[in-house]
Amino acid sequence: MNKELQARAAKIKAILTDVDGILTDGKLNFFALPDGRVDEFKTFNALDGVAARMCRSCGITLGIITGRRHPATVHRARALGFSYIYQGFLTKMGPLEDILKRENLQPEEVAFIGDDLTDLPLLLKVGLAVTVPNAVEQVKKSAHYITQRRGGDGAYREMVDLILEAQGKLEPMVEKIINSAWKGEKSPELQIITSQEGIS
Repeated sequence: MNKELQARAAKIKAILTDVDGILTDGKLNFFALPDGRVDEFKTFNALDGVAARMCRSCGITLGIITGRRHPATVHRARALGFSYIYQGFLTKMGPLEDILKRENLQPEEVAFIGDDLTDLPLLLKVGLAVTVPNAVEQVKKSAHYITQRRGGDGAYREMVDLILEAQGKLEPMVEKIINSAWKGEKSPELQIITSQEGIS
């Protein structure tokens, strides 16, 4: 980790993420129900789940900003102790500004990981902009860090490990886990903010 990246990561107090292409591999899996309706299922990575729990234990606020709306995403966010989920937001700057205000944070204290053009405004604004190898080129050019792991395959975990390492919190967390001393933290109440501009 170079010094500039370490300095950026050391300031992070909140981590925000997109969903499709980051917490999932970006594929949309549809299936037909017996009554003719169509639904979707999402596949999440367990490595990312542990990463979220580690963040909660280290006092880092977690949020999701996504253009799609789906109950599976809400369930996952609640289960992992996220504080915020903004769903249905193709225009994502509003949610970022809202979180900055609610948490009394500056942009340089926020990390965001995204992979597509709708994520660009946030990536250009936050202190630590992260993306994945399978992101679009414009996003990769704007990122401070590109993970080695692909979206849905532990990329979120890789980013979290980087941040916790820069803050000197990763090794103490590993020691707690090894010694069976990691109890985790009580999950906050999930704030769900929904817009109709996105995709259901």
